[in-house]
Amino acid sequence: MSAREYSAEDLKLFEDIKNGKTFDKGDELPPLYRKMLINLLWMQGDSEYSGGLGYSPWIAKAPDMREKVLVAQIVKDEMRHASVIYRLLDDLGQDTQSHIAKTELDYKLEDDKAQIGFKRLKDDYRVNIFYYNIKYWTDFILFNFLMDRAAGHQLEDTLQSSYLPWKKGIEGIYKEEIMHLTHGDKWVKILAADEKEKPFLQERLNLWWPRVMNVFGNSKGQANDIYVRLGLKRRTNSEVRDAFLAEIHKLCDEVGLVIPEYKEADQAV
Repeated sequence: MSAREYSAEDLKLFEDIKNGKTFDKGDELPPLYRKMLINLLWMQGDSEYSGGLGYSPWIAKAPDMREKVLVAQIVKDEMRHASVIYRLLDDLGQDTQSHIAKTELDYKLEDDKAQIGFKRLKDDYRVNIFYYNIKYWTDFILFNFLMDRAAGHQLEDTLQSSYLPWKKGIEGIYKEEIMHLTHGDKWVKILAADEKEKPFLQERLNLWWPRVMNVFGNSKGQANDIYVRLGLKRRTNSEVRDAFLAEIHKLCDEVGLVIPEYKEADQAV
């Protein structure tokens, strides 16, 4: 959507938000604002829920009792996050319970090597990395190390959201996501220090890397501009991705892992 396609009301809304306007629970939301807010909330809610379902088998499969407890806590966190976001959607008149009941949020791809680019495989709103199966403990660790870090960078913007109920809800979610990525950081160091484990860690990093990079969206997409102008995001996808990359490159350099080349054109569908 280009600037010339915005209505006069939309342009005034952009200016008002730029000057500090916010919205609270029960406020009448302008149509464009409401539409884009609901899009983002559905994306987060379904991702949190699907993520929790994908993590849950690793409570039983984690390597020791301490890790079983930690994985169970992470699953609990993800389900709590989903409930917080779904509650916001319910307050906006969305029927989350019917959506959950009829949607295959537990669906995972059987093909371990699949790369689906930006494709959507089911009638839900999850970020599509949650279609992939977490096959190995190493995958679970890389999910914490990579995806939870990417999510943390994206959620950081919501701490300044113009929609106050979302801003308040994200405060606790953000802190818990930081705990998840800290768990990933610890285990990446453990696996990278083991001569027998490190080659497999690098192999799985190569597999998961394009999947993670795709969560930042197509750099040619224009919807992100609207989110920024509505105060629902603070930075563009490209800016968030650059911050994530700088952090990941530093951490991988420290443990001797190589970040593979990512070609967005190869992932486009």
